[in-house]
Formats: sequence, C-alpha cells, structure tokens
Amino acid sequence: MESVFGQIKFTDADVANKDDYIPAGEYNPHNIHPFLLHDHGFVVAVVFASHLQDALDIAVDENKLDGFMIAPDDMADYPDDEGIAFLGNASEPFDIESLGAIELPNPPFSFCALFNANAK
Repeated sequence: MESVFGQIKFTDADVANKDDYIPAGEYNPHNIHPFLLHDHGFVVAVVFASHLQDALDIAVDENKLDGFMIAPDDMADYPDDEGIAFLGNASEPFDIESLGAIELPNPPFSFCALFNANAK
C-alpha cells in the first residue's frame, strides 16, 4: 500500500518502527507522531517518535540511514567533527546535511479503512 504526502510517496516498507504507532485520539503522553525522513524528496524512512532527535536515532538503529554513515577511512574529511551527527544507540558518525524531515499528521486508527483497503 502506498501513501502520498505532498509529492513524496512512501509505503509500509519505509516505516521503521510500526509497533510504536499510537493512533490519534489514543492516550499519547509523549506525543509520539510520524516523521518522514527524505533526501531531496526520496523517502529514507517514516519513524514514530516524540521529537526529531529520537526519530533520527530510531532510523539509524533500524538501519534506515546506512547510506549516510561515514566510514572510518573518510573521517579525515571532517576536521573537528564538523558536519557530523553522532546517531543511534552506538553513537556512530553520519553526514545528514542533505536529509530533510517532515512532521506528519498522526492519523486515527480505523479498522474499517484497513478492511476496505484489503477487501477484494
């Protein structure tokens, strides 16, 4: 199944942490909501988190940002760690300057919508 936000298309395969989805209207004390991470309009991941830093860390831990990781041999290209973000549980180096993030609206759960989308 595919969804579109603006001109950016994403699928369920892009969602990094489906189990952390809290539907709108449900008890959500930490304001968990979706973030769409993209590189010039190309989807990298959709992540459910309370803020962008958590979304980035989750995306890294779910291997969605591997293409942005800085190899040890390339660290010399970043004097004084300029332009590096240390992300994920392992605090690994990433160059995410081209990465964009959009906070998406949090949709409510609808069994009927899911059922109708899969009805044949």
